[in-house]
Amino acid sequence: MHARGTSSMEKLVRICALFNASMIAAFLIPGFLPLLGIVPPPSPFWLWLPSLLALFSALVLWLSATDLRRYGTFPYWSGWSRIGFFVLAFSLDFPATAGRIVALIAVVDIVLGLACVLGLPRATGRTPLQLLIGRGAD
Repeated sequence: MHARGTSSMEKLVRICALFNASMIAAFLIPGFLPLLGIVPPPSPFWLWLPSLLALFSALVLWLSATDLRRYGTFPYWSGWSRIGFFVLAFSLDFPATAGRIVALIAVVDIVLGLACVLGLPRATGRTPLQLLIGRGAD
């Protein structure tokens, strides 16, 4: 049995996973980064490292959506990570150094991050602290 609002939160968490997966495609499809205004790094290492991290995150989010009551901690932390990226992107001016598309990515991340951080407590019936420390899923 799902807590009220879980169904829409499951969809949101899957959208977050798909957004991460789109970043994998952007990094690994040859010629795609320049289309986004991003200069490709000189070493393939810098393409594969963020892609593999995004893959792990996408898989964890996708699987977490199957049981948010139990695994809600993962998308909750992912939400805070997205909020952190937004803050860093603009405070360190990533759009100026990495390409203007980074601003759009950061704006999408703040929307997804806030939706997860604000929506997961209600959807899971757990407090923000319980979600942060992985408690209360019993």
